[in-house]
Amino acid sequence: MSRSPEPKARAETRGSKADAAQTRRAALIKHTRQQMLLHGPHNVSLAEVLRLAGGSKATVAKYFGGRDGLIAATMLDTAQTAMQELALAKQGASVEEALENLLTGILSFYLQPESIAVYRGVIACGGTDAAAGRIFYQSGHKKIVEECAGFLDRWKGQGLRHDLSSPDAAGQLVHAIRSGLYEEALLGLRAVPVDGACIRERAKAVTLLFLAGAAPRLA
Repeated sequence: MSRSPEPKARAETRGSKADAAQTRRAALIKHTRQQMLLHGPHNVSLAEVLRLAGGSKATVAKYFGGRDGLIAATMLDTAQTAMQELALAKQGASVEEALENLLTGILSFYLQPESIAVYRGVIACGGTDAAAGRIFYQSGHKKIVEECAGFLDRWKGQGLRHDLSSPDAAGQLVHAIRSGLYEEALLGLRAVPVDGACIRERAKAVTLLFLAGAAPRLA
């Protein structure tokens, strides 16, 4: 009579399968990001991604639900990485210092070559590919705005007005930091990567402008 595997052996088997699945997912996301950088999200070749990463359409369906799910996961992974960096960057002794650090991180994210390539691709669709626009908004821009709103909430009463609408202010703030350097890079008027000192200077200017209206009013 054959003996069933020991609990430890079964756990090791499950662990090795989970590791293999995570490795496959990471490879698919990595090569999808490269395709997005080269061709934009609307022209990602799933066949090329699978050739480079391995697996099949069934693998993509299993882990991501399909091609759109894979693209969304790739954009979300990029945004989450940026937000992890923002969590470290937004520390500061004052709201001005912390906000300047946060905006520096946000602008750095938007100026990443893959972020620019994705946005160019979405615009190039001219509204004909609603899925690409939705993925870009939900998995990228929206996540950054939500992170920014959370930051504003935490500083209310500690340098920011209590009556500030964090969601509205966060949306306006993210749009403000994307004007100038980002627009120039998006239009090909400025080479990327952009010098860090230029990014910091822009973040400082937007911080001072924002705080002029968001700081507590004097009685």
